[in-house]
Amino acid sequence: MSYHEKVVEVEIRGGYTMDGAGVKLFRVFGGKYTFPRTDPFLLMDYFGSDNPEEYEKGFPWHPHRGIETVTYQIRGITSHEDSNGNKGRIFPGDIQSMSAGSGIYHEEMPGPSKSSTGEVLSQDVLGVQLWINIPAGKKMSTPAYAYHKSSSIPEVAKGNRTKIRVVSGEFEDVSGPYESFTAKGITYIHMKIGRDEEFNLSGYEGKRVIIFCFSGSVAIGEEGTLEERNSFALSVSGDWFKVRGLNENNDIIIIGGEPTGENIEWYGPIVMSTKDEINEAISDLNRGTFVRSREPIIL
Repeated sequence: MSYHEKVVEVEIRGGYTMDGAGVKLFRVFGGKYTFPRTDPFLLMDYFGSDNPEEYEKGFPWHPHRGIETVTYQIRGITSHEDSNGNKGRIFPGDIQSMSAGSGIYHEEMPGPSKSSTGEVLSQDVLGVQLWINIPAGKKMSTPAYAYHKSSSIPEVAKGNRTKIRVVSGEFEDVSGPYESFTAKGITYIHMKIGRDEEFNLSGYEGKRVIIFCFSGSVAIGEEGTLEERNSFALSVSGDWFKVRGLNENNDIIIIGGEPTGENIEWYGPIVMSTKDEINEAISDLNRGTFVRSREPIIL
């Protein structure tokens, strides 16, 4: 078999917005019109600040249906709770995932790191939340929940200064613990890459790959430089791509997944396949019948 390199199809430039009860966040990408370039991924938000006024109001109770969320905490803590009784706190390095399936309410409240006595250690909060599209045939599946502590996520040291955290999928012979409840072939990697260190990442044939740089800058192949707060969407065709660090400290998130190729209809925190399904969800919200199952799958 002949393997060839992926190419950069489009650069995605996100922007700051307000969400929840007044949280300032950076929307990396998201929306019905970006979905053809990001499928199976619907949205990625980069949230947090060292100013509590920009995050402390949080994301109070709100509904979801038809999507899977993956929250990766980098700094600070996010407290969460949902209508199926799952609750807890997401600490630095941890991953919490939720498949909303047929319907769920939840809230997420970012907060500072504290000591065991309640003393604030740092006001700095940082996290990434990813939304994955649930395929049409599984939109109304039973909600599901999983939590992975930082200690369970393997980290690979490469070169002199590069570290790769494998959240999902594989890097070389290392596999991450997170598996999507409904989507195929999801890869999620956090790479801290040193200046002038270069690596080929392979095994991505048939996957849409998106690379988000949240610190520093990196070169992707020979095609261009990915600057801080921007993203590249790579071609579905192609097995491998090359990454090289350009600054002293460079942080990137790499996500990959098999596109669904399906139509979506979007209504705030609800993403379905048809307008009729959106209308049904709105009707359920109005009648108080939005949550169909209160016995979630817990992994």
